[in-house]
Amino acid sequence: YLSLDNVLSGLFGVIARLFDVAIVERSPKELGAQVWDDSVRMFEVQRDGQPCAYFYIDPYTRPGEKKGGAWMRGECSRSAALAPAGHQIQLPVAHMVTNQSAPVTNPDGTVTPSLMLFREVETMF
Repeated sequence: YLSLDNVLSGLFGVIARLFDVAIVERSPKELGAQVWDDSVRMFEVQRDGQPCAYFYIDPYTRPGEKKGGAWMRGECSRSAALAPAGHQIQLPVAHMVTNQSAPVTNPDGTVTPSLMLFREVETMF
């Protein structure tokens, strides 16, 4: 089993080497964005220290709410025509949704991280 944070670190390292970008986790509130669940995380893609895209990761299963499997989709594309007031361009935003087990808080207060099967890691990559 592999922890989600370690898998993301590896994935983002590969992306950085292939595309010469950095991926930085950001607070949705800091960016004026909203999330649909507390477990959803938001990331900023940066090139030369400047944001060039954003994406959400919704990693954990929520029975009765999310379908099985994994998927991703672009929510909005890069666009000059749809740029917010005061900006030259609207940056693209996408989301990736997976259905893995959430971290578990143990009776002693310690947390067991979300652990992924190898096939889940393959899916994320």
